[in-house]
Amino acid sequence: MNKAKRCLLFAAIAFMTAAACGQTLTVLSPNGGESWGLGDPAVITWTSAGVSGDVRINLYRSSGVVVGTIANAVPVAAGSYSWTAGTLMTGSATPGEDYVVRLRVIGADTMDSSNAAFALVGPKPNIHIGSMREIGWDHTFTPRTFVAGDTVTIHYHLLNDSPNNAGPFHVGLRVGGSIVARNAYAELVHGDGEGGQFSWTATCGSAVAVVADCDGEVAESNEGDNVMTDSGLVCSQPDLKFFTALGCSSGNTTPRAGMRYQFRAEVDSERVRAENVRVIGGIVGGAMLYDQTFPALAGDGGIEAVAFTWEVPEGAQRVYFEIDPDNRVAESDERNNRQELAITGVAAAPSGERYDLSVRITKPGRMLSARASAIETQQGKPMTISGEVRGATGAIRDFKVTATVQEKSPKTVVVYEQDFIDPGMLVVPFSFAWTPATLGSHRITVKVELGSLAVGAGVVDANAANNSDSLPVNVVAGKLRLR
Repeated sequence: MNKAKRCLLFAAIAFMTAAACGQTLTVLSPNGGESWGLGDPAVITWTSAGVSGDVRINLYRSSGVVVGTIANAVPVAAGSYSWTAGTLMTGSATPGEDYVVRLRVIGADTMDSSNAAFALVGPKPNIHIGSMREIGWDHTFTPRTFVAGDTVTIHYHLLNDSPNNAGPFHVGLRVGGSIVARNAYAELVHGDGEGGQFSWTATCGSAVAVVADCDGEVAESNEGDNVMTDSGLVCSQPDLKFFTALGCSSGNTTPRAGMRYQFRAEVDSERVRAENVRVIGGIVGGAMLYDQTFPALAGDGGIEAVAFTWEVPEGAQRVYFEIDPDNRVAESDERNNRQELAITGVAAAPSGERYDLSVRITKPGRMLSARASAIETQQGKPMTISGEVRGATGAIRDFKVTATVQEKSPKTVVVYEQDFIDPGMLVVPFSFAWTPATLGSHRITVKVELGSLAVGAGVVDANAANNSDSLPVNVVAGKLRLR
């Protein structure tokens, strides 16, 4: 038997002996398909049975060419070895995709190799937003406090802190969960930085972020530092609400049935200006009696009055006002946009309703003569007479104000007449102009009386004695003698 045949025989006998004795060694990882970065931590694992002593771990090419020794004299019972991928006892491996590891029991023929090849890859680049390292020094959101529709400029700064160039890639502006804008970069050199910016038409309620490599075009050593956010961003929204509550001009919620009343409130936009604000109002389950759109409600006291007039029927009803019924305005609080008021129209005998109308002329004190109580005015020069009527409530449908001028003779001239329909106010102002044509003493008398609608509804004026007021006037030629 020649020498070669004897070696093969001895090897076969050794293998059969080891198998017969139950000696096994099996590589678990890497066992094919892995991709380990050069310099990254990795773990080589194995199982064994019937084997003692130490193992030697070698790195091979899948072609069978030995590259070098990874470790020597590792206890077989350990079952694993922590390896800095690519490092050898002498030198280091280069990037490649055809590596296997082989374990062999020292002083024995028991061994095993990876079932298939694994890869060793070079270091990856790392693009990241610098603000993840130190918030505040390398990015700016301007302004940080804004309202929906404002233009916000977002400046950012990129860094590549790896020894490898990166590119091409995109930086994206993410609003909510979607990328709404992108900036392209052909390359970011290792150790270098580069800036950029986005212009964003602000919306409220969505998180805003700048994302480096937003499309995942670059394989990086750290994918967890690509996002820039700013917790100080505040998007302020208006709060459309009622400045004054919905109320009835009668002053109570049980007005007289069959009478016309005014229902009114005031609305505003708290803190932030709101545009194209619609307000509606009317009867719950019935007619809409008010519908107006305000071009703008200022956030600093821009209060608007809203009102409608309704002839209240007998029985229980509800009236309402609602702001922004179509939800066209984004608000910080959508729960305070509607008010309702329960109204019960009460039938009452006409004789049970009594009111007290009164009239008062506002005396122009600056024109009073020093020698008399009469007002002195110049012939041919217009004179303004003003005053107010009190006691008119929403239940009084109408009243009439009449002004007359009496000279020394019994002649009386009507100089002003005005009907007030559904005034809706407790104090109603009036004003008119009179141009004296003759010299001498005159007396202006203003009188208020119930109108035909009020009389027809059975309204009674409780005190007719205060339904008129008068003012003596002395008309002179030339300049006034003011003393």
